This record gives sequence, structure tokens and C-alpha cells, in this order.
Amino acid sequence: MKRILVVFCLVCSLQTLHATPRIPSSMSLADIQLRLTATGKKRVQERIDALTASPKFLQLLVDRTNLFLPIVTRVLQEENIPSDFRYLVIQESNLIADAVSTSNAVGFWQFKSFTAAEVGLQINSHVDERMHIITATRGAARYLKSHNKRLDNWLYSMLAYEQGRGYVERNTDYKQYKGVKKMRIDGKTPRYIIHFLGTKLVFEDQIGDRRHPELCLHEYEEAHGKTLKEIAQEFGVDKKQLRAHNKWLKRHRVPHDTNCATIIPLTHEQYAKRQAPVPQHVIGHRKLDYAQYKGRAAEFPVITTKQDKKTGQLVTLINGTPGKVAHTADSLDTLAQAGGLSVRRLLAINELDPAHEVVPGQVYYFKTKRSKAGTHFHIVQPGETWWSIAQQYGIRKRKLLRKNRLRQEVALQSGRVLWLRFIRPPYIPVAYEYTTTMKTVPEVPAPEQEEPADVPASSVPNEEIVPASTDAEESTVI
Repeated sequence: MKRILVVFCLVCSLQTLHATPRIPSSMSLADIQLRLTATGKKRVQERIDALTASPKFLQLLVDRTNLFLPIVTRVLQEENIPSDFRYLVIQESNLIADAVSTSNAVGFWQFKSFTAAEVGLQINSHVDERMHIITATRGAARYLKSHNKRLDNWLYSMLAYEQGRGYVERNTDYKQYKGVKKMRIDGKTPRYIIHFLGTKLVFEDQIGDRRHPELCLHEYEEAHGKTLKEIAQEFGVDKKQLRAHNKWLKRHRVPHDTNCATIIPLTHEQYAKRQAPVPQHVIGHRKLDYAQYKGRAAEFPVITTKQDKKTGQLVTLINGTPGKVAHTADSLDTLAQAGGLSVRRLLAINELDPAHEVVPGQVYYFKTKRSKAGTHFHIVQPGETWWSIAQQYGIRKRKLLRKNRLRQEVALQSGRVLWLRFIRPPYIPVAYEYTTTMKTVPEVPAPEQEEPADVPASSVPNEEIVPASTDAEESTVI
């Protein structure tokens, strides 16, 4: 009797999981309210039927979604992309890292090599960042934003993601749909958009309150120079499984100059142990002496020279990375020329916008900055910014924020201790140190909204979409 009851409960749960979602008459995509005609609903239903035809395949895809989508959601949020676009990665690759299309598009977000280069993804003998869930998602976000900047319509930007912006500009009346808030989904709506809406309806109820049955993903930032075997031993995981989750690596050693975190597949038990709070009596014996770092900032940036083996010329290294200290006569053009770069690439490497005015005495880098600095802490001085500190130590600003448990910049208070090499543990509070260059003892501000400790997939909230305004005139898609 008990066995029959268990089987009955299992069948009921599977039926609930794979129940065909109801197709609404209207739904939202980013800031656009969509009205589905009878024909539009029929086409979306066909997509849903195809996705749910095989319960076994759907279950595998749901598990994969609950493993990867929390990361995708976070990255899109950091890049200011509507969270609806997280479902697009399912449509593109079924969340298979090394998926390859018939047109030779590769990876989670299906980039061809020339498009990958356009959005800043590295492909070389050591790495293929199209297969890295975080880096590829950032590339996809840049690509979508570049389309929307011109089209001012997220639905057309999605179509441009598949077909290219040139196709949209040549084959649609996109100009009359710029900035509209209401559109119609019907028999003329492009298939790519129909498929996306079906994918969204199937998976939007599957994420947020469930997790992968076996694994959680940990983003390991300190793997540079280590082999996969060493990392597997360090975390107590299977090397083959570690390899399977890091297909972006073409070799068995993580390069020193990569921007990518190594993805560590952990069991829920392993993950929970890594997140367990440290007892108070242990913290008391691990108090950090920040005061010894008060004068260390003057040692950075570390500027050295070396002879180029090919040309024999001297190359300036700033914190170990090729770069230059700007002179009074320098401009973005002269700096780019000195580094053999385009201005666009110089701006990207140094995390600048095109309106930046070159500052004499400031350091500018010609290759990607590092993920950590050459010292552990920095004590903020008056007038310093997140960017100026990142340049001083040759660390990427995004990494600097992450090491201090932040996703976005907050106002810097003089005396604040910033972590430069490792991520500040959640049990160690933000600290402040008074320095002799400060006229007054810094006033400690109220606690800020920090990035939580690596949150398990099951704990990441599902972001709600606010319905778009209904004041605009309704338009059709095509």
C-alpha cells in the first residue's frame, strides 16, 4: 500500500512539473506589454507542445535551468538587461556549454567567432569564453544593449540578436516601433520571438523555488595558474565533473590572464559546509591588523620595465601589465597608438567611457587588468574613487567591487578598508582606519546593501516584471 502511495505521489509531482502552462491573452516582455491574438496564441502553443513533448528531456532541461539560471539572472541584472532575457539562453543552447549550431555558432549564447570578438570574448589556444556561463552572458548583454541603443525596442533587439541589426533595419518598419509600450503577437510575428515566448511560459514557473537535485555552482576566483587536478583536490570534487563544467578551458591549467572564474560543481552538502558561519571564538583569533597597510598604498602602482624579446625595445609594466603613465600632451588617441590598440579597446581595458579626459600622471593599461592586486588591503583616502583605486592596483573594477561584496558602486567613505586580493568573508564586517592624512576621524556610514555569500540556486529570488504602461498605442511585431 505504501509503495502504491509513493508511486502515486511521484506521478502527481511529475504531472505538476510538466503541466502545460496556460497561454495568457497578454504578457510582458521587458517594458512592452504584448497582446496575443488567437493565431499568436496557437503558434506559442505549438512551441510549448514541442518543449513538453518528452517529459524526460524537459526534466533534464529544468534541472539544468535551475543550476545555471541564477548566475545568468545575476549577470543580466548587473548589466541592466531585463531579466526576461534569461530565458533566451535556454532557447539558444539548452544551456549546453559546448553546443555548436549548423552555422558554427558556439556556446551558451551561440556566438560566432567574429561576433564574440566584437563583444569582447576571448578565443585563443587556452580559452573559449563563449563556453563560460558568466563571461558569455556578459557578452550577450553587451550585444543586446548595442541593438537596443539603436532600435529602442527590446523585442526587435531580440530579433536582431538572431538575425543581426542589419536584417531588422532592412526587413522591418522598426523606426515606427521605437519606444512603443504595447505590441501585438500574431501570425506575422517572427518565429524566433514566438519560440521565446513559449520558452518563457514553460520555464518561468520552474526557477527560483527549486534547485538542481545534486549540485550547486561555486564561482572560484583564485584558480589562476592552478591545474584542474589541483583544483579538484582542493575542493574534493571529481576531476571529470570539474572538467565538464569548465569546457571554456582548452588546457588543463587556468591561465594567469583570464577574466573567468572557475566553476566548481559542489554537492549541496559541500556547498552548505563552505557557507557555514565561522564561530565567534574563531573570529576573535583571526582579527586583521589593517593598520599595517596604512602606508602601503604609496608603493602602488608598481612601475617596471622589461625588454621585449622580439623587438628588443623596453616595455613599461604597471603592476605587471603593459601600460603607460600619461603625459600632459597625451590623449586617448596617443595612448591607444602607444599601446597598438584601437581607442575602443583602450576604453574597454581601462573601464572608461568615450568622454573621458586623459589625466596627466594617471596610469593607463594596454592589456586586461588582473583579477586581484599585489597587496591585501587599501585604506580609502579623500577624493579617491572605485575606478582610481582599481587603476592604482591594476585590478578590474568589477573584481574590486566583488571582493568587497558589492555588485554596484557605493559612495566611498574616507578610511574604509577595501579588500584587494580575496573576497571579504561575510562574517568580517566593513572596517575603517583613521590615517594621519585625514583631518577628522571618518564617520562610519549606515550598513550598505552587500552581495550575499554565494547563494545556492534555490535561494535566488525570482525577479518580477512590472507591467508596462498601457498609455501607448498598440503596435504589431513585423
